[in-house]
Amino acid sequence: METALRYDAKAAAQLVAIQLTPDMVAQRAAVLRALVPGAGDRVLDVGAGPGLLAAAIAERVGAAGRVLGVDISASLLAYARMHFASMPWLRFVQADAARLPCPDASFDTIVCTQALEYLRDADAALAEFARVLRPGGQLLAIDTDWDSIVWASSDAARMARVLALWDEHVADPHLPRTLGRRIERAGFERVCVRAMPLLNPAFDPDTYSNRLIDLIASFATSRGADEADVDAWARDLRGREDYFFSLNRYLFFATRARERVGVAVIR
Repeated sequence: METALRYDAKAAAQLVAIQLTPDMVAQRAAVLRALVPGAGDRVLDVGAGPGLLAAAIAERVGAAGRVLGVDISASLLAYARMHFASMPWLRFVQADAARLPCPDASFDTIVCTQALEYLRDADAALAEFARVLRPGGQLLAIDTDWDSIVWASSDAARMARVLALWDEHVADPHLPRTLGRRIERAGFERVCVRAMPLLNPAFDPDTYSNRLIDLIASFATSRGADEADVDAWARDLRGREDYFFSLNRYLFFATRARERVGVAVIR
């Protein structure tokens, strides 16, 4: 599971802070509504990160089920293991999405949120998903098109510089544009997609976008951006009376089967 953004202790803490915002709590609730995990289900969470979604799924499937969270980041997995050790049917392992340590057809459901866009070879991961998912099993994936950011700023050129560097934190910052067809080619059918907008129309410290500022700033400076320029960018955003942020993520839902059909839009 290759990524340009390395989740060291600092980046892991920033990601956990993002995942605990009401925006991300709402996203996890939307995933649970789409999946409807039931008692006894076997669920694989690829790119599980700090384990918050995997833990929520584990609560739904209960002790009769099994949830495996996979991630490449040791720092994020350490957080997950520390906070969710009370459910023995929930495990976390360090592994690559393209080389899953799982038998064929061993899961009823795979969920992969904000992970495929980090991979150099998303198609290899999708092929692995098809291998370990039972026929008729369900796949839910969420990824972001980072061109969809709308962020009020007093310096458009500076915003463009910072976001151009931020694009480098993933392997494919525009993955949703091609993901539906690639899921289909990997052996899935009934591929559906819907937009999941993130909207912060006013500044609040406890929002996705405010926490994202810290993550972007750290990454941009690690990529050689001028620290004073990045600091000015962050101060400008947080100091605006007309604060506005919007970003589109896309939820893809598909079924593992032999036949292949086109991409539909969920209405």
